[in-house]
Amino acid sequence: MLRLIKQSSWVFAALFTALASAPASSQWASDIDIYSLPPQVKERPNVLLVWDNSANWSSTVQTGIGNRTKFQLEQSTISKSIDNLDATRFRIGLMLAGEESSSSSGGYVRAAIRDLDATDSSGTTYKKRLSNLLGALDETGDKGSAAKVGMAMAEAYTYYAGLTALRGSIEKKRDYSGNAYADNKYPATRTASHAVYGFPSTTSSRHAFGSSGSTQYQSPLSANSCARNYIIFISNGPPSSGEDSDAKAALDAAYAHPTRGMAKPKDYPITGLTPSNQESNWGDEWARFMKMTPQAITTFTIDVNPDTNVQGRAWSAALSSMAGQSGGEYFKVDASVDDGKQLAIALSTIFNQIQSVDSVFASASLPVSVNSRGTYLNQVFIGMFRPDGLARPRWNGNLKQYQFGYNDLTNTLSLVDANKAEAIGDSGFISRTATSFWTTSSDFWKNQPAYLNISPSDAPDGFAVEKGGAAQRLREDFSSDTLRAQRNVLTCVGCAPGTVLGSSSATRFDTSNLGLTLSSFGMSLLASVTEKNALIEWVRGKDNYLVNGTSPEYGPGSPTTVRPSIHGDVLHSRPAVVNYGGTTGVVVFYGANDGTLRAVDGSQDHVNDGGGKELWSFIPQEKFGHLNRLRTNSPDIRLSTTSMPTDPNATAPTPRDYFFDGPITVYQKYNSNGDTEQVIIYAGMRRGGRQLYAFDVTTPTAPKFLFKVTDSGSFAELGQTWSEARPARLKGYTEAAWAALKGQSGGSDAVRPVLIMGGGYDAPAEDAATPGTVTMGNYIYVIDALDGTYIAKLPTTRSVPGDVTLIDADNDGYVDRAYAADTGGNVYRLYFESSAGNDRTRWGIFPIAQLGDTTNPRKFFYAPDVVMSKGKAIVLVGSGDREKPLQTTGSDRFFTLFDNNTVKGAPSPLPTTVKPSDLGVVGTDTANAPAGCYISLATGEKVVNAATTAGGMTYFGTNQPSSASGSTCNGSLGVAKAYAAPLYCKAFDSMEFLGGGLPPSPVSGLVTVTYTSQRGDTAGQQFTRTVPFIIGAPNPKRSAIEGGKLNPPIKPTRSRKYWFQERSR
Repeated sequence: MLRLIKQSSWVFAALFTALASAPASSQWASDIDIYSLPPQVKERPNVLLVWDNSANWSSTVQTGIGNRTKFQLEQSTISKSIDNLDATRFRIGLMLAGEESSSSSGGYVRAAIRDLDATDSSGTTYKKRLSNLLGALDETGDKGSAAKVGMAMAEAYTYYAGLTALRGSIEKKRDYSGNAYADNKYPATRTASHAVYGFPSTTSSRHAFGSSGSTQYQSPLSANSCARNYIIFISNGPPSSGEDSDAKAALDAAYAHPTRGMAKPKDYPITGLTPSNQESNWGDEWARFMKMTPQAITTFTIDVNPDTNVQGRAWSAALSSMAGQSGGEYFKVDASVDDGKQLAIALSTIFNQIQSVDSVFASASLPVSVNSRGTYLNQVFIGMFRPDGLARPRWNGNLKQYQFGYNDLTNTLSLVDANKAEAIGDSGFISRTATSFWTTSSDFWKNQPAYLNISPSDAPDGFAVEKGGAAQRLREDFSSDTLRAQRNVLTCVGCAPGTVLGSSSATRFDTSNLGLTLSSFGMSLLASVTEKNALIEWVRGKDNYLVNGTSPEYGPGSPTTVRPSIHGDVLHSRPAVVNYGGTTGVVVFYGANDGTLRAVDGSQDHVNDGGGKELWSFIPQEKFGHLNRLRTNSPDIRLSTTSMPTDPNATAPTPRDYFFDGPITVYQKYNSNGDTEQVIIYAGMRRGGRQLYAFDVTTPTAPKFLFKVTDSGSFAELGQTWSEARPARLKGYTEAAWAALKGQSGGSDAVRPVLIMGGGYDAPAEDAATPGTVTMGNYIYVIDALDGTYIAKLPTTRSVPGDVTLIDADNDGYVDRAYAADTGGNVYRLYFESSAGNDRTRWGIFPIAQLGDTTNPRKFFYAPDVVMSKGKAIVLVGSGDREKPLQTTGSDRFFTLFDNNTVKGAPSPLPTTVKPSDLGVVGTDTANAPAGCYISLATGEKVVNAATTAGGMTYFGTNQPSSASGSTCNGSLGVAKAYAAPLYCKAFDSMEFLGGGLPPSPVSGLVTVTYTSQRGDTAGQQFTRTVPFIIGAPNPKRSAIEGGKLNPPIKPTRSRKYWFQERSR
């Protein structure tokens, strides 16, 4: 996300499966649900089951009830798995190995891919007919002649592409209209097969062949299909020899096809498997080729009871390669366990993974100029993330840096890269050719699967999340075991306030720390120290998690041992950018869901100044138990759309784990010379937990643990820490008041800094489809900023996940009032000064508006923006349940409220609470109602970011779930819009962003730019000027992260909400 609050000396600115399945549940709703639906929802994924029915399926397996063949164990499981799928969500077909003896025979389509809910003339669904067929297959009568894997993959491709069959057209049991093959030896199989062949042929549910004489496949794909395509390859053992030359010849021909062909990859054939005995098999090369075709077929492989000898391990490695080269996943299962349960779980997992989205998103921040604290340095930091395409828990992420470019000919600003080229491309995201700061040429990505279509080099990094930026600096700085030993990864297991982290082994996250125990990682006490240490080294960056002897991350290989995924997703964390001035310069603090809170050198030049270098990272002890899930990348993520297995023994998907995923704020104190004297950062967890961490980072390379607030004692009702802990000065909180809270006497009248924050998110109550009883988060807290002492809490009706907007109404340097909103549609005013006194017993809160009800809860997730103007406070806030992005109902609005009470403290009597009926509608005759107005959003449209007002215009963004209609292959990330609404209820403008998704919060301010003039009279000369900017407003590129020059209709100044400079006394 994108977020930045204009900073003063406090610098608290922060920027940017299915077995018998249970239904999906809104109980597990969160904003990442938006990434769980594939493009063009109306088109179901196509899945071709390729089942190894060679002699391998007759091999025996020892079970608890005696010996059984693999066929016996698999048949019932596969049939039941299909029978229990949601018929409205998949299209499935079956391919078996050919039964006709032929050296080049691979596979044939026994049952074509069709809609599972399609019905025949008797009204029976295809799901039932397919399940019956699977259950009726005979181990002897349906056994194939050989397991020719490469040729089976080749046949699968020709079917998907609608080409002439290789050998599939000679099989008697192939799926063609009217097939009535006679086989009286196996009547049950014959009857089930005829039921499939007798299915009516429609546009969406065709036979594999149109007639008995046809040799060309009827592709299961419709013209201009947007559906995703898959193969699930169920293997029962190594293939027979003798197919390699045929499979290679077929693949060479496919690459050379005059209209469908493509250039061969450099690594053709694929090598490097361990053991290497099966490198001559062409199954993985075919899988890679199919992923690169327009059909973009992803292959999953299931290895049933693999042999442990060299040949068996070599075949397992080949199956892993088939999956990895196509973006799928390899599963090893023991079919003897609980009558095939592991196979059922594997199938369940695969069908869930088929329903996720792989997309790219970003957030941004700028550092404040140390010499002119109302302006920003020309450095734009963008935090990025990309959800895993298979709904696995480990997501890629990065932090990158760009800058503004100014064109004096057109008087415009835009985001540019390190080479001063335009950074935003036609997609609305980073251009493919852009190179961010800190990014250099490399060959790190040379072994990545071809389907990813990325060059070996980090530069240009373009829109590739994992390339370049801070992630490249991590990979190169800690590329080997020797270098990685120097990485400064820190932790704090019960350490005391003031502890300098890293000063002893007890605060270092490495194998020397005896406090890092098996139990702390959630590992069995039977596990070995070697296993624990392997996890620690993986977290520190070593690529040591292997599948069949090979890393699934495809790093560059020896001597490089760092894993490509060393930098995780920057999802909700809003990085804080601190300009220390002097030789220290800019440091960026941010959290990522790889477990860490990071400090990174923010300099632009990484060669001379160390820009992009990680100074340290910190892992909280509360999250140790979640790290091994990241390493194994399992279990999958549970979302509201996930179908769950009902078997309690199954490895079910679980909600995603989060770490430092919340906001980061900064307290920065200056001495009398204007130099930095003290810096403290406060890090929230969002869904990562109910803690607030504080670190003294006055010396940014030697952080001190300061304190931690947890959900206990006076903070028992603290929710998930979503709200910024904003520093402030309050007249009623002095050193003497602090001493009294501590039970001490004395203390001066000097004001002591505090933190003001919302009580956080109440997930148990708010994630439910109908909001439940409040359990936490329904307070606004005031906390001592230096030691975390509880000062006060002010009650709200429901939880407050958003920030609290602080106001200094009389410009005396102290916060006297504040505004906040909750998830019940209520807007509040808080007061910290009154005629009766300013101490904490005089502080209070009252509602100024109640804008939701049981029919329309109208949840507020973001702080109101407040403009002080003409003796009133204009309070601007938008509603929308961001945590349920797929919800298509609801009537949300963007509100403008006029708080006309200028008196300090609580007015007497309290003003009448504003209701929706008291407000006018923007664009109608009622727009100028005295209490305010609102913009009605479309049904299902939600405000999903924080509003920002600049130059008399308020900017905010929305998202509306996509319709299943349409003729293009757009993603399912909804319709994202930017709004620009003038103050005082005037008509607004809006614009649709490219790409959909949840647009980050707009950011505005003044930036100092140095540019080369293009004007005729001054061409070639360099100038520096300060320019008003806006990021995330409507713009010509329709990009949510494009920056532009703010051209306000009025002078771009307004009353400061809160501005305070702390100096030493």
